[in-house]
This record gives sequence, structure tokens and C-alpha cells, in this order.
Amino acid sequence: MKKIIFIFFIVFGTTLISGCWNYGEINDAAIAVGAAVDYDKQRDKILLTAEIAYPMIEHGETKIKSEMVKSEGKNLFEAIRNAIQVTGKKLSWAHAKVIIISEEVAKNKDVLIGIIDFIKRDAEYRENISLILSKEKTASEILKTDTLIQDIVSFQLEDIFENESGVGKYHVISLWKFVDDLATEGISPTLPTVRVSDFRDKKIAEMYGTGIFKGVKKVGWLNGDETKSFLFIIDEIKGGVITVTQETPEKPVKIALEIFKNKTKSKPIYENGEITIKINTKTIVNINELENHIDFTNEEGSRLVKKKAEKDIENKIKGVIKKVQKEYDSDIFGFGSMVEREYPELWKKIKDNWDQVFKDLKIEVKAEVDIRGSALRSKSIKVGD
Repeated sequence: MKKIIFIFFIVFGTTLISGCWNYGEINDAAIAVGAAVDYDKQRDKILLTAEIAYPMIEHGETKIKSEMVKSEGKNLFEAIRNAIQVTGKKLSWAHAKVIIISEEVAKNKDVLIGIIDFIKRDAEYRENISLILSKEKTASEILKTDTLIQDIVSFQLEDIFENESGVGKYHVISLWKFVDDLATEGISPTLPTVRVSDFRDKKIAEMYGTGIFKGVKKVGWLNGDETKSFLFIIDEIKGGVITVTQETPEKPVKIALEIFKNKTKSKPIYENGEITIKINTKTIVNINELENHIDFTNEEGSRLVKKKAEKDIENKIKGVIKKVQKEYDSDIFGFGSMVEREYPELWKKIKDNWDQVFKDLKIEVKAEVDIRGSALRSKSIKVGD
């Protein structure tokens, strides 16, 4: 609702104020709230799909709806200007929430650099606008999806971003962060990925997973569960669920643990000519769901769950690091930056060969889980005969 009121006043506010200095400029603009950028390799063309918000009267009420405007050009700037041929107005990007790029854009270094460079140079775009990588064939498919709560896809995506902490299977990256990681030694950038999923009779946009870049080129992908481990490593896990499977005399039991708080400390240790990255996590959780009547909330049960959760976290963190090391050779964890801070002289010697050093890094992980409670119940529900 706040978004609707906000845009409503952007569009109509100047009509209520006489003599406003930028009255003409606002009324001559179409408000873009999001964009999808694709690349036609054969024609060497940027394909732009902009989501334009506009007010309309429906059943006596003013509502904000959106339309998709398509244009193309030799670069993003030309594609944006060419949109005037369709809208009759210049696109205003001051309140744009998201920019979705396709796999084809992410694989082409020059195209991606050109797009980012333009957005960074243009004062109209916000520095904290979110960048997203489409897992579909095109980025425009995401803007064509159905919405559930919002009427506008870009606003729906923004809502998903704002509630990132409750899931932990994607990580919001703003424009400035992506550019900063590109320019920083010892770390490679990532982007959250979005896909089209079925929900009842609808096709919706679902945030899930992480795109891995090496420099400015996309080289790999982590799924949602792998992304959660990635967030543990970079100390960005804010919430979500850890599901552990505990063996019992009857059958394996799944136990859901809600993450309340986590702190990860990582440090490189250089000894005997070898670098070891030591990762320590401390996680506070609640037992939130049991699928069996066996009591895991007593002292012995909690100890078993704690031990299992710690082992699972350690194994998954090691697994994600190993996968990225061997398959993608991209230091998305920032281990190189850690080495530079702790051992600046060593970094000067090895930075040119960091790709190879990163592949062979020794990793030690220690997880500590603190089970604080079991939500509103002390025991699981028993079903009578």
C-alpha cells in the first residue's frame, strides 16, 4: 500500500502544486519501476523490457497498474531512449526497484560492463537498486509473471528482498555492492537468481539461489541450500530454517530449527608455507517442528540435535567451498581479501597466482549451535489411538 501511495503522489503530486519548478519534467516522464535486460547475440542488440507504473480508476478506486514497454538499441542508453517511440514520454528511473539481467548478458563481459557503467554514470538510478540474474532463457520472462500480493512484479520482487532474512536461500545484491566486489582484490561478485515457478494456476517469480561470477563473467550457480551455507560463510545468514534428520529406533525424524542469530568469524592462518582458512560459526536456534512424538526437547534429546546440527553445518560449509574451489575457481567468499588484511606482504607475493592458491586452500570449520527453546511447546504433539 505504501508503494502505491508513494507512486501516486509522484505522478499526481505536482498537479496539486502550482508553480513547481519541475512540473513539466515529471509530467513528461513515464515512471519505470523495474527493468529486464536481454541481449540478442546474433544482432548485437540490447533488448529492454521496462515495467511502467500508472494510475487508473477501477470500481471507483484509484489503483496503480503496470504495463511492459519493449525497445532495443546498440546499448542500454539507446534502448531506453528508443522507448520514447512507444511511450511518447521519457522513462524516469528514479524509483526503479530492480534490474534483471539474462544469462546471455551475464556471459558477455563487454555487454555487462556497458550496462553497469551506464547505470553507475546516470544520476537518475539509485545506488541501492537491486541486480538480479534470471535463470530463465530471458530476463523479460520474469516481468511477465503473475503477482500474488502486489499488482506490480517489481514491487513483488522488492517485497521478497525485504524478507530475505526469513529464508536464507538467496542474497540481495545492490548495484554498488556488485561494482565494489568487481573492483576489490581477493573477492569475486555474486548475484541472486530468480526463476519462474508454478503456484496453483499461476506462474510466479521465485527468488532462489546465487549466480557466481569470476571477474565480470558468470561462471556458475549455487542452489538455495548451497546459498544458505554460502551465507553462513560470509556472515550474512540472518534467519531461516535448518532441518536436521535424527535417527531413532523407529525411523529417521526430521527436526526444524529456526535460526534466530548467527555469528561467523573467519581467519586465515599461515604456517609452514601453507594457508589455512579457519571458519567458526555460532548459531542460536529454536526447535520449531518435530514430525515424531519422541521428545527431543529434554537435555539428552537437545544434545543429540545440537550435535547433528553442528555436524550438518560443518559438512555443508565444507561442501560448498569445495564445489566453488574445484568447479568454478572463483573466490566469492573473500578469502583473498582476508589474506591481504592479515598478511599484506604475503598477499603481494601470491595475489597474481591467487586462482591456483584458492583452489588448494585448506579449510577448517567449527560450528557451535545453541538451542534456546522449543517455541510455544515443550514437547511434540501426540496422536491418540
